[in-house]
Amino acid sequence: MAKNPALFFLNGLASISFQVIVLTFILFIIALLLLILRKKNHQIDFDSITGLPNFDHFKKNVSKILSTAKPKEYMILSFNIDNLSLINETYGTRVGNEVLKRVGKHFAKQCSKNEYVLRFFADNFIFFTKNPDFFWNVEERVFIMTTVKEILKDILPERYNFTFTTSAYYIDNPADSIDSMIDKANLAQKLCRHTYATHRVIEYTEEMRNSHEWDREITLTMENAFLNKEFEVFYQPKFNFSNEQVMGAEALIRWNNPRKGLLQPGKFVPLFEDNGFIEKIDKFVFQKVCIFLDSWNKLKESRKLPPLTISFNLSRCHLYNPNLIRELRDIAAQYDIGENKIEVELTESIMFDNHQRLIKVMKEIKNAGFSISVDDFGSGYSSLNLLKSMPADVIKLDKEFLSVTPENQKENIIISSVIEMAKKLKIKTVAEGVETKDQCEMLRKIGCDIAQGFYYAKPMHEKNFLLLLSESAQKVPV
Repeated sequence: MAKNPALFFLNGLASISFQVIVLTFILFIIALLLLILRKKNHQIDFDSITGLPNFDHFKKNVSKILSTAKPKEYMILSFNIDNLSLINETYGTRVGNEVLKRVGKHFAKQCSKNEYVLRFFADNFIFFTKNPDFFWNVEERVFIMTTVKEILKDILPERYNFTFTTSAYYIDNPADSIDSMIDKANLAQKLCRHTYATHRVIEYTEEMRNSHEWDREITLTMENAFLNKEFEVFYQPKFNFSNEQVMGAEALIRWNNPRKGLLQPGKFVPLFEDNGFIEKIDKFVFQKVCIFLDSWNKLKESRKLPPLTISFNLSRCHLYNPNLIRELRDIAAQYDIGENKIEVELTESIMFDNHQRLIKVMKEIKNAGFSISVDDFGSGYSSLNLLKSMPADVIKLDKEFLSVTPENQKENIIISSVIEMAKKLKIKTVAEGVETKDQCEMLRKIGCDIAQGFYYAKPMHEKNFLLLLSESAQKVPV
């Protein structure tokens, strides 16, 4: 039977059409997959918010340039947007992200040949550039780059003061890792963030490097140092101005570091306050004071002298410890300190943390049988206002008070007034840092109660302080 030519043609046409449709569908799928892949690659290679190339791109480009660079030929600038979290909280994260996007675009436009910009994380942008001949050229460049008010005027209120904190690291070792270079630029910001105005550049220095390495060494060795009994308590005697008789001392921590020698508190206490290790140190000092008073109380010489008052410093982090009073009581209960007193020293700056909480803790400390001393009194701006509310027994005058000369009438009137007010409030006054006879005579004349300083005695080992007390006891008439 003969095939119908028309039917044969239609069948062939249908077959071809189906193949075309299948082929078109396959091509569509391939195109779609390529589009998705390209988008994925873009997401991998570029920052999703700013559209800037990511760290891998930045690292690849910068490493290529640095492979033939000389020391300090190039530099890293780190720009940190101030208070972006406040923008997010006030205007929403959509506005915050738009700020990042526009700032990133603005920075990208600033890039010339062999310059690269990166949003490293959050609100931190990194800019790689050649080191100009003069530092003021860097500051001029930073000024231009951080002038962004115009590009943000339609998303932030006109009154909003948009600022950056900026730091610089001159790449002294081009073979160093890019991560390390960025870390150094950011470290400069961390160490000096609140000491520079906007448009100013914080420069990473050798001193910063040494400080950072020292902080790291302290952090890694402090626990072993404590176990190895490297921390020691020294005592700086205090004397009554009225009879120049020793009446007590301040207990001061020292670190007998095997590598660095005997370290003053300023070398390690600030870091301990940051990482919380100061809590262990403060309790250690307190226990040593209790042991010392127990030992002194057992000596017959102690009967010849009035009861001693030994003070020790208590860090602000203890104020939020609900077990503080119980812990102090438990330690003190293990020793016989007799009629001697332990004085808790709090720095005046603590007063501004949480005033109501502090007053509550001070009252609890007093109720537990300890006295309260406010250190560095006069260093803050509301010192006199604090006198009316804080339950202090003693105020230690800030060393700045002692920089006055007998001829300086204004300063003399101020310090005299403070001492007079303290007397009326039944608060004793201690002059810390007495170094000259003139200071001593002036303070005695205006009625200061207690002296502490190199003019009388430097901080000393416990055994030397015991010897000083014994000698003082022997001078007392029988």
